[in-house]
Amino acid sequence: MAAIFSASGHRLLSTAAAAAEFPVPMARIRNLARAGRLDDIDAAVAPLVPTNPKAVISALSVVGLSDRASAILSTIPSPTAEHLNALLAPLLRRRRLAERVPALLDAHPSAPRDAFTWSILAKSLCITKGADHAVYLLHGEEPPSLHLYTAIIDSYYKQKKPHRAEELWREMVEERGIAPDAAAYNVRITYKSATGTVEEVQELIRAMGEDSGLRPDVISYNGLIRVLGRHKRVDEALEVYRSLQEKGAEGNTEAKSAPECATYACMVGALCSEGRLSEAEDVFYEGVKRKKVADLGTVRKLVVALKEAGKGRAARRVVVGLRKKFPDQFDGPWKELEKDAGLTPGASNEEEEVEEDEQQPEKTAAAA
Repeated sequence: MAAIFSASGHRLLSTAAAAAEFPVPMARIRNLARAGRLDDIDAAVAPLVPTNPKAVISALSVVGLSDRASAILSTIPSPTAEHLNALLAPLLRRRRLAERVPALLDAHPSAPRDAFTWSILAKSLCITKGADHAVYLLHGEEPPSLHLYTAIIDSYYKQKKPHRAEELWREMVEERGIAPDAAAYNVRITYKSATGTVEEVQELIRAMGEDSGLRPDVISYNGLIRVLGRHKRVDEALEVYRSLQEKGAEGNTEAKSAPECATYACMVGALCSEGRLSEAEDVFYEGVKRKKVADLGTVRKLVVALKEAGKGRAARRVVVGLRKKFPDQFDGPWKELEKDAGLTPGASNEEEEVEEDEQQPEKTAAAA
């Protein structure tokens, strides 16, 4: 249901955002793909190709049907870089799909490339072979873009090669004169949130705002919440979380600072680690109310912690609530949560048992 992407990953995947506005529900397309009903998928998308080819290409690529998406791209008389990126960007979600990016690029030599295209290629190489295999793109005929540098720097951090990442950062800023944007800063913040000190993350956020004139966004503050949680400064993390809630309130103009799935994951995880399970429940349900669900690992951590603490009813309520609120997405690995909570898959009597309590955490959260 939820996935956590790096700052550069968020930016690259945003090129496929058209799929979110796809006229045919994506849940239906996914279900048809899982069932192997490819003819039904073709029939569903065919009427949309003439008017919205980019959305169709992106949607098919999202569900792993890049061959069909590529075939549609081949029928467009004058494809743009956006069409090409709609095909490629969703493939970065899975390693086995990312392997297809170079071949698909070669299959469409007439489609224009832009900075995002080369960043997608770089990210695919980083995912499948390692950042060293993408560095050559920085020394091509065209000057490298900020997006390209960010993708490779991010990958070096993920490979636990921070010195190489910092070398490229200095090359980008000092030698190339490329000014970092919020996504570039967030790559460094995300790394430091997992390995560094609270003060290091705070300094990066300060430099981002005061030195570069950029506004820290929710990804920046997720990093701060994460590092505060790592250092057991959970009350301070809660203060940051509450400030994001206020910024994301209805009518507030600071939408980029509104909590997202990763925010709830960071906060729930930090509270669980300190045994503050009632507060973790409150934060979890605040996210569910906004249709922002933490990643599977964090939800499992909450469910298991509740059950081990003798709060089996609360653990079951978490799982039943997700099963009822997100029926189309509650499949695959998510169904394993039923076993973790001590539920029988799909048992209606268990839903009735917890139904009357489902609103209580929301009331508690609202009063916080």
